[in-house]
Amino acid sequence: MSFAQPSYLWALLGLLVPIAIHLWSKKQAKTIKIGSVQLLSESKSRQSSSIQLNEWWLLLLRMAIISLITLVMAKPLWKSKVNNSKLTYIIEPELARNENFMARFIDLQADQEIRLLQSGLPKNDVEYANSQDFRSADYWSLASEMNALKTDSIIVFTHGYAKGLKGARPETNHDINWIVLDSAQNLEKPLLAYQTEENIALFTAINSPVASKIAQKSIELGDVYQLTSNGDSLKILSSSSSSSSSSDSARIPVIQQKALEVALVYADSLSTDKTYIEAALAALSTYLGREIIVESFLDSELLENKETDLMIWLNTKPAPVSARKTLIFKNDSISNSLITNGENENTFYISKRITTENALSGRLTENLLSILDVDEELRELQANADIRTVDEADLKTNFIDNKESKTHQASWNLNPYLWIVLLVLLIVERFVAYKRKQ
Repeated sequence: MSFAQPSYLWALLGLLVPIAIHLWSKKQAKTIKIGSVQLLSESKSRQSSSIQLNEWWLLLLRMAIISLITLVMAKPLWKSKVNNSKLTYIIEPELARNENFMARFIDLQADQEIRLLQSGLPKNDVEYANSQDFRSADYWSLASEMNALKTDSIIVFTHGYAKGLKGARPETNHDINWIVLDSAQNLEKPLLAYQTEENIALFTAINSPVASKIAQKSIELGDVYQLTSNGDSLKILSSSSSSSSSSDSARIPVIQQKALEVALVYADSLSTDKTYIEAALAALSTYLGREIIVESFLDSELLENKETDLMIWLNTKPAPVSARKTLIFKNDSISNSLITNGENENTFYISKRITTENALSGRLTENLLSILDVDEELRELQANADIRTVDEADLKTNFIDNKESKTHQASWNLNPYLWIVLLVLLIVERFVAYKRKQ
């Protein structure tokens, strides 16, 4: 037996309290007038024996109640040994869907089991495997969950996607054997299309186990590319399929790209900085193939409260509080970066005056692109399509050889039973105390 909160066992010192009360408390003696003392000694002996017996029972009851209250607070756990499986196979759901791969586990022995590499490590179930996104697995988190498995050995079959390595390498009490299955496939997956007044740009993810990149091309609507009736999706038909058939077609979202609007508020003393920022935004417009409208305002002019994608505040006066993205000039001689993050995700600071040198070394244009965050949807889709892989050494956890952990035990909470016994003892103690008038 063990205790979840063993520090509460110090409360057992409270057993001294009823003992002290018992020793120090005395019953008030009665004076009885009698005519003869011939039988006094014998009567006194019998009465004293009866009183001591009842008070000792009451003392023991109270000590038992204090002991039970202490045990309830310490949360005792009764442990019993359980049978471990000798070998546990943990398989990525994508592999569990493959009948050819699963055929090797047909002759599984009674002391072996198969689980899925998903949250909770459920036992193999085809319907469950089909309902999960296997590429969202967090290998480190799942490896930590394997500590709870009652097994002698673990073998994990996986593709070893690089995006599954999140956070710090965990410590495990199982020496997990990772087997990464090589995949020579190259996957091209259309992600989305941006539509402007001039054209439609299609972005496709080109992924392999060693590389991931995005290709962009302008497309024309026709037999292969077709907009849906409401214009929010693009159907891509294979060359062998007809326009009326959707069995061999893919559908991706179409995003209407509007011009980016930037409000630039400046003071005359920072007009040179304004010129550098305008040049960087013009370069971005060319690079993105997207119009960026920059409206400049002197600090003496009234800036209308209108929605813009970015407000740039080149002024020594305090910037107005705004929920939109704001880039504020705030001179900071300690900072090593030209542009730094602010208090929240929508606030950024220009830490020094912009020159030709620090505009290049501080990557002014790249920082402005990051702040505008024009390809957020594209990056999320690309991350989901990424199939780059790692090898077994990268997946290896920090194995802690804990011999005690190899003997798995089941724990049973004894508190519900202790509460019942405590209630019974309280009733008995009150009954005895009432009878003895204690």
